Amino acid sequence: MEGTTDVRAVRPNEESELFQAAELERIGLLPVEDDGRAGKLFVGDGTRAEGWYRAWPGEGLTVVTCDFTILQDTLFAIDTCRYLTVRGPAPGAEGRTAMTSPVAIAYIETREGWVTTPVPAGSHFAYTEVEYFEGALRDAFSGLGWGSIGGVSSLLAEMGGNVGWAPGVLFALDELARADPAAPGTSLVYEGAAKVLLGALVGTAAAALPGERGDRAGILAAVELANARWREGASQEEAADVAGMGLTKFKRLFRQVAGQPWGAYLVTRRMREAKVLLAGDATVEHVAHAVGYRSSTSFSAAFVRACGMTPGDYRRSVALSVERVDDSSG
Repeated sequence: MEGTTDVRAVRPNEESELFQAAELERIGLLPVEDDGRAGKLFVGDGTRAEGWYRAWPGEGLTVVTCDFTILQDTLFAIDTCRYLTVRGPAPGAEGRTAMTSPVAIAYIETREGWVTTPVPAGSHFAYTEVEYFEGALRDAFSGLGWGSIGGVSSLLAEMGGNVGWAPGVLFALDELARADPAAPGTSLVYEGAAKVLLGALVGTAAAALPGERGDRAGILAAVELANARWREGASQEEAADVAGMGLTKFKRLFRQVAGQPWGAYLVTRRMREAKVLLAGDATVEHVAHAVGYRSSTSFSAAFVRACGMTPGDYRRSVALSVERVDDSSG
């Protein structure tokens, strides 16, 4: 997710659980052997991190609750797979979420290979989240009349603070955050609340999408087109054709659902990818071509409009953070 440092939760398979444990240990969160509570608990070693992180793997999902602080600058590496996350701040998080921020956020992760992020000392993480993997999402969203979860997930993630969360989203996140992991049957609370949350997500998506089944399927088909063609671009006329609508109707419905016009939606997708590339070793010229611009000049102008700084300034700010982390850890 843009703008945050994120620690991945347990995957529903042994290989990923081993990966997660190794990476959490790398930042100073050590596993507690069989503490008699629901989920896997990791606690800070007092040197690199303090606090705790707990993950409960269910069928097609993972529930995470945590409250920890990084004590030393470090580099954290993750290898993401495709899933949809819904997150809310932990109860009593001391206003760490600005009042203007949404009380729940959603975003989608897609396997892009390893991503290394500098995590400065003092970074604090206190949240509850549920990560839903494709099988669970496909079953839940099947009633919307679309075989792939990519379109619905992308819409929920891209709408960000504009999404009108169904009340069940906040209720379920609160239930998960307040569950006592030592109480009998807590796993049932996790599973039940996660299912309520998923049902609320379906309600949220259904409320955002057009009510008529054909229009709903058409908008989701256009989002899938955006997912497939964001780099080289797809015209609004192509999107309307894929959606099976006239251009005027498509413009109105797409903006109503996505919160922005078709062209702006594609730019948002490009800039998200550009930030990932700029945070690595790629030059501005390389990034410009990689995200579909013919010249670095046109890319730079678009980046400034979207992000408020030049690509070079963004890359240097990330590089300075990495250098500071490397210096303090060496």
